This record gives sequence, structure tokens and C-alpha cells, in this order.
Amino acid sequence: MENSPCNLRSNRKRWLVMVCLVGLGAVSAEIDNKVRCGPGIYTPGVTIPSGDIILEYGSPLEIFCVLSPDVVSQGFNSSQLVFYHTSYRILPEFVTLVNESTARLYVEKPVPMEDMFYCKLINGTEECPVCLNSVAVGFKPQEVLNFSCISHNWDNLNCTWTPPLNYVKTKYTLVYYLPGRNGWKMRYPCPDDTDVKGKNYCFWDQSTIIPYRQPYEYYHFLMTGENKFGSLPPMRMRFHHYAYVLPSKAANLTYLEVTSSSVLIQWSVVFPMQNFPPGILQKVEYQSQWDSGNKWHAVDVSSLNKKSATHQLNVTGLQYANSLYELRVFMRSPMALGDHMWSEPATLTIKTKPTVPGAAPETDIGSFEVTTVGPTSRDVYVYWRRIPEYLYNGDFGDFYYKITVNEDGVPRNLQANETTFAYARFTGLSLNSYRFKIVSANKEGISKDYSEVYLPSQSKSLAEPLSFTKIAFDNDIYELSWKPPVTNRAISSYTIFWCDNNKDRPYQCTGTLNWTRVSSDVTIKNITVPDDKIYQFAISANTKTESSGMVWASCTVIHNKILGKMKSIWINRIGSTFIEVGWKLECSDRIGVVTGFLISYCPIVSPHNPECKVEAKNTTIKGEGTTMRGNVTNLTPYTIYMVMVAVMTKTSIGQWSDRLYNTTLEAAPDVAPLDVKVSNISNTSMLVQWTAPHSMNGVLRYYKVDYNGRSRKVEAMEGSHQAPTQVQLDNLDSFVLYNVSVSACTVACSVKSHPLQVRTAIGKPGKMERPGVNFVNSSQVEVTWQPPRYVAGLLDSYQVKIEVMDDKHNNTDILSCTGNQTQIPIEDCNSGGPHHKYSFSVRAVNYANDTAYYGPWSDAGEGNCYSAGTGDLWFIIWAVICLICISCVFIVAFLGKRLWERYEQMRTVEVKLPPGLAPVIEKASDPDYYSQLNLYGWGTIQPEEMKSISPPDQELLLQKKGVERETKDHDHTSVGEGEGDGDSSGCSSGHE
Repeated sequence: MENSPCNLRSNRKRWLVMVCLVGLGAVSAEIDNKVRCGPGIYTPGVTIPSGDIILEYGSPLEIFCVLSPDVVSQGFNSSQLVFYHTSYRILPEFVTLVNESTARLYVEKPVPMEDMFYCKLINGTEECPVCLNSVAVGFKPQEVLNFSCISHNWDNLNCTWTPPLNYVKTKYTLVYYLPGRNGWKMRYPCPDDTDVKGKNYCFWDQSTIIPYRQPYEYYHFLMTGENKFGSLPPMRMRFHHYAYVLPSKAANLTYLEVTSSSVLIQWSVVFPMQNFPPGILQKVEYQSQWDSGNKWHAVDVSSLNKKSATHQLNVTGLQYANSLYELRVFMRSPMALGDHMWSEPATLTIKTKPTVPGAAPETDIGSFEVTTVGPTSRDVYVYWRRIPEYLYNGDFGDFYYKITVNEDGVPRNLQANETTFAYARFTGLSLNSYRFKIVSANKEGISKDYSEVYLPSQSKSLAEPLSFTKIAFDNDIYELSWKPPVTNRAISSYTIFWCDNNKDRPYQCTGTLNWTRVSSDVTIKNITVPDDKIYQFAISANTKTESSGMVWASCTVIHNKILGKMKSIWINRIGSTFIEVGWKLECSDRIGVVTGFLISYCPIVSPHNPECKVEAKNTTIKGEGTTMRGNVTNLTPYTIYMVMVAVMTKTSIGQWSDRLYNTTLEAAPDVAPLDVKVSNISNTSMLVQWTAPHSMNGVLRYYKVDYNGRSRKVEAMEGSHQAPTQVQLDNLDSFVLYNVSVSACTVACSVKSHPLQVRTAIGKPGKMERPGVNFVNSSQVEVTWQPPRYVAGLLDSYQVKIEVMDDKHNNTDILSCTGNQTQIPIEDCNSGGPHHKYSFSVRAVNYANDTAYYGPWSDAGEGNCYSAGTGDLWFIIWAVICLICISCVFIVAFLGKRLWERYEQMRTVEVKLPPGLAPVIEKASDPDYYSQLNLYGWGTIQPEEMKSISPPDQELLLQKKGVERETKDHDHTSVGEGEGDGDSSGCSSGHE
């Protein structure tokens, strides 16, 4: 096997430096002239200088790598040598080739370090270590950093320092000497060799070989250092011992007495600090459970003696009752500087005593909400700003709010149906005014203060602000906007409320209520809330003495959210020419202030093809967030429409909602049937034909043919929306002018077509009325008649049928004539022949197209033969009847005249009075009679007044007929205005 400087058969990726070196040593073990890199290690060469290299910073680094002659003889040379600094190959510009076997590494000013440098031989793809050096670049000894000494509780002294960074090993030594003229001669080192132990401190106490010197206020320290490159001049430090004594924390800290706002505490100073010559300063701080973590309140300790072994201190002014307080006590040397010299705190936790709540809840004039539940009742929410928990001054479970109620100024024992920490709910209150008084309460009693909320009566309540909207912006900013009430009754301000809560409306807010006032001319306001929570907002309109109550914003509008499509839309109502669309605007759909809604609509091709027949039209519905419906009008009946809705804001239009499809209701066709024609006209029928209208506006039910007040329906065929477009009209009257019109009917009928005038052909006339029969004389009869009501033609002629009947014969004869009467000769009735009975019937006759149309015979008019004897008898009867009537008229006239005369006599009958009463009447008629009486101080009655006084009924009864008659003749008012009433004796008196 051929000798090689490297183990070429080893794994290329796993070789290690020491393994390779050992391998090289094994390979070269048989060769005596191998050069050693280290004790017992044979390598292909060496480095010079060998071993550790220590340099002062600023000196150059020079390393030679030399191959052994055996390696050179195998064909290797210095060009195959490379240097490494730790794991990084050094650049070629720092390496030079001295000769065939030697390479030189030269760095003019290496940085401070303590690293390994390697020389390696390149053998193909492998690099074999040749040798290595540890290189340290450092400095001469330098002054230490952060030198300090602390005496813990005046029991020991510990000095520490930090050596500066130096890669050259440096030894530091600390000694001290005490003050005095010759003190510097006696120097005391550290008890141990701190440098050997790798510790940078010195510690003295009473147990160390060199003891701790307590009584000395000052120490003098000397610090020296040395290494390979030189020594450090002594560092001299004067140390104020008493300024660096750090006491132990206070002992036996406890409380002696606790109230709702104070605590008396006591503690002791730990030995041997009671004897510390300067004494001990005390610091006392406290913190409640309601304070933030770094907020401590300092207590005045100026009354404490700094040399006392035990201290007592009354901590007063504790703000929170029934609360946990943590107290801590610090101690420090009076000569120490800086807060870092305070001792560790001794701590004590106490709980103050409870008391009545520290405050009443706050309210505003408008902090209530009214919900009308009926014509005579309403529900009321009374809101307040809850007091903070630290003012409960008692346990949480014992705290509550108490509400008393006055109705129209009268105390009422009303209990709230629901009471929380933020509001109280009263249900079923009347429409009267109410005043709510609210206090805080716990086991100890009620708060000293109270708040009031006044609810005006229903008749005096203010109108609420309208369209209250909140828009959320970034950085917890909300924009609130509203409209003034419809009845602006001296509004002086608005109150804006906000309440933090876990959920938005419609959930009632149970968090903290806050508010601010704005003037009556403000309708938009930005509010910045403290932190990122969910806030509910409300507003009230106020006068100086009353408020409308709160109106809550129903949801939050996000200002910069992309306008989405409306989700909740539906069809409210459908007519034949309109569709009413309803929607509900969710909070997520409200982006900015809503100004209206846009409805897009169009008729579609068919139920299977929902594309628009024509371009869609838009209808704008002006409104706001509370608008919930819109109407699309002027639609075509019985047509399928597509409808979409989008919300409009001040700045943009939202996405269209999902499409809705619905069919308008049926209506009457727009136009009447077209091309109406009449044919096949006879005297009793005609054929009517037409064309269906272009737009039926629904399902055709039937056609309606109207003719002279009569109508005929042409029903649609079963199972089809079509109906025949012709009809045969039968049973018509002959020779009648008919106005024929046609209409098409769905749920309603169209207008009628333009009337078409058609006359039927001539036909049979109608039946005539019974003719009149008049015997002119004994040998001639006059027959008269009226034309038939139904002529059915031109009435070309009449026929009269004569029937003569007696006991033995019945003869009939027919005469034709053109007029309305005729005289017919008969057999003379006075001839002494048999008695005859005559009957006469009439019919009308029409002629058309060489055809005669005979009407039916009328009922017969009958008569008997005329006789002269019979005529004289009737004249006598009528003459007697007339004479009787004239006699009756004269009798009635005579009796009436007699009754009138009797009535006139009764009017002049005189009333007879008993004797002695007449003077009274005369006195009563005297104008001075009443003035002489002067009854009860009534004073004198003037003549004008006396005239208006009527005599009593007793006096009227005493009036005599002569006096009455005279009075009537001269002065009708002096004795009364009418006759008296009658009494039991038959006399009467009275007034007209």
C-alpha cells in the first residue's frame, strides 16, 4: 500500500479533524522522519509558531505552514496549502508561498478575538489538516466597569464589578483601607482569590477571615490589574459606606384598627438596623383593588421617628369602603440616594368596612323611553348612569337601585316589573305624568343624594326626533344624524346617549350610559367612544322642563363597507297595473345615510325564459332607512314581471337584490272587439261577427253582445282561452232598429264596440188592444182602435172581424180598412126583430215581398143594439142625481154661517165677579198704588216699571166685565193680555 498524507479511502463527507489527524499519524507511524504538529500527533506538516499565539491589539498575525519532506517527495507542494479562520477559508491575498514546502499567512492588524486558525492540504477533493493554532488578540489591563458595593441590612459588604472585554487573560485585585492618618498602611484584601474562582466580587461579613467593619462610614478601595502585556495603575475609590446600606424589609407589619376610610398599622425595624447611626427613613404606600397596577398612593410619614425600633401609623383618607387595600412599607438609609436603595417592601392586605353607597345614579332630562301599548296605557323604561362598583360601599350582592314614583304629584306604591343596574321597566302605566326618584342602596342604607326623571303626561309629551341614524367610522368614531320632530315645540336642546353593551339593538343595554347635550340647531354630531366595544346610541329632544324620551338607533351602518345587495325583499300587493314591493333593510345593507331605493322592473319573455322583453325601467322611491315599501305603476295587466331593488345612499347605489317574478292581475281588455259585422238579417234573427282584440289582459271568459237593452254571452270553449267570434241572435222583434255592440270579458268587460245600427225585416204585427164600440144609432156602430205597440212593419192595413150573435145564429164578417176607426151598418134595433149581440175584433196587417203578415186578433169589443126608451130613462136618472148634489151644497153653507155667528157671541160673554172686589181692581190699576206700599224697602216703583207688572191671578178674577170692556177699548195692557182660566163656578180667565 502506497503512503499518502491523507486517508483517501475515508468517507469524504464525514471526516473529522481529529480523526484525520489520527489517521495521518497512523499512516506515518512507519516513517521516522515525520514532523509533529502536537504531542503524539503526526501530520503532513507543522505551523510556525506552534501552539497558542497571543497578540496585543495592533500587532500583525503571521503563521507559516510547512510541509514535511516526505509529503513534498510524494508530489505535494505549498500551492496546495490553504488557511482557515474557524470554518471560513481565508482569502488568497492574505497567503503567500515562501518556497515549495512553505506557505505564509499574514494579517497586518487582526481584530480582537480568541479563535482557531487551521492549515490544510488539498488532496484532490479532500482537505487534510496540517496543523492548527489558537490565536488571542487582546489589550493591556483596563479599568473595570460598574464597580459598586452594597451592605445588606448593615450585616455584610459585597462589592462587585465588571471586567472590560479582553481576550487576553487579566487578573484584578481589590484591597481596601480605612480612614485615618495611617490607615492606608493597613490594606485588607478580598477574603478569597476571586480571579481564580472566576468571580468578580468581594464579600465581607463577620464570619470571613477579614471581617466586615460596620462602624466605619467610609472605605477606601484600590483596584489593580495585570496580564501578559502589562499592569493597570491602581484605581482609587472613596466609598460612602452608610449611603449604601440596604435595610431588610420591615418585620411584624399588621393592622390594629380598620374603618370604612382608614386603617391603623404597626411594624418593626429588623436587627441590627435599630442601632444604625443615621437612623432609618420610612415610606408607606397603599393601593386599592380599584387602582391600576402601577398606581400607589403615598402616606405622610413625617410624624415617624427615624430612630424608633417600632412604628405606628394611621392611614386615613381611604376612598373606597368595603374594598381591599394593599399596604407596603419601605425603609432606607437617610444618606442613600436614589429609589433603588429602598428595602424590599413589607406588605399587608386589609379590607375597609362597608357604608352607604357613595353616590346616586346620574340621569338626564331625557333618560327614559316610552312604548305605547294601548289607548290608555304605556310601558316606560327609566335609564340612568350606573355608579361605579367601587362606590357600592358594600358587597356586590347587597347592592341595588331603589325607585319611588309620584303620579301627578301623588306618591304611588309602584314597583318596577324589571330592575337592572342600568334601567327599570314599568308596564301598564297610565297616561298621566310621573316623577321617578332613584337612589343607590345596600345593607347599610341608601345614598345621601338622589336623581329624578320626569315623564310628562301623554297630552303634553314632546314629539321624538326622526330618522336617527348612526354610522361607524374608523378609530371608534360614530357619526350620528337625525331630523327635528314634526312639531317643534320650543326645542331647546338634544341629548345624545351612548351605552356600551355586548350586543346592538334590539337588546336592552345593561352597560354604562353616557350622554352629551347639543343645541337645537344641530342635526349631525360625531362622537368618539373610548375603546373598541359595541355601543348603542339614542337621542331625545328637550325643552327646558320636559323631554320626548329616548329614541334608539336600530343598528350600526358601516361607512366604508362595500354596498351589498338587499337580502329581504318580497311582493306586498299585486294589482292589474301595479306591483307593491316590500323590503327590510338589514344593518349589513346600510352603508352611509340612506336616501332612497331604486326598483328595476321589466316584463319577461315567458316563465321558461326570464329575460326581459324590453329594456328594464327604474322607479326611484324617495325615503330613508325606515322606508319599507315602494310601488311600481303603469304595468300591463296579466303580465309576468321581473323586479329587483337596490338601496341608494348619498354617494352610491348598492347591488341589485335577487330577482322576484310575479304576474299582474287580470283586467278588462284594453280595446273592444274589432270589425263588428251583421249579416243574415231576417224579421226575427241576425248573425253578428267580430274579431278578437289584440290585447286581452287576461283569460277570455266570454264575449258579450248588447242589442237594445238585451245581451247575449258567448262563452269561451271549455279547456280553452278562446271563444267563438260570431253569434246568431234569435227571437228578435221585426222591423226594429237594433244598436248592436260587442265587448270582450275577462274578470271585467272591455268597453263596447261602436254601436252598429241594424233594422230587422218586416214581420207580424203585435196584438192590438180591445177596440172601442159605440152605437151611433139603432142602425150604425162606430168601432175605434189604437195601433199595436209592436208594429213589426209599416201597418199597411187593419182588419175588423164582426160577429153577430142571437139566440139562433152566429154570423162572422171581416172588413179591411186603413184608418183607426170605421162605422159599420147593422140591422135596425127598433125593427122589432130578435135581440142581437155584437162583438168586434181588430188586427194589423203588414205587406213585404208580396207576402202578407197578419197580426193576432185583439180581444173582442162587445155591445148591444141601441134603443130610444132606454135613453130617456138614463136622462131622468142623471137629472135626479144632479139635483141632490146641489141641495147638499146649500145645506152645508147655511150650517157653517150659523156656527160662525155663535162663535162671535161667545167671545163677548162678561165674567161676573162677587161684590166688593171691584175697588181692588181699581186700586191695582192706579199707578200710585204700588208706590204707596213700599214693600220691604223695595223703593218706589216708577210708572214705567209699574206698567210692566201684571196683576195677580186673584185680581184678574175680580175684574168686572165693564172694566174689562172699557180697558179693551182704551188701553189693552192695563188689565192683562188675555182672558183668565175658568174655575168651578163656570167663569174662566187666561192669557192669549
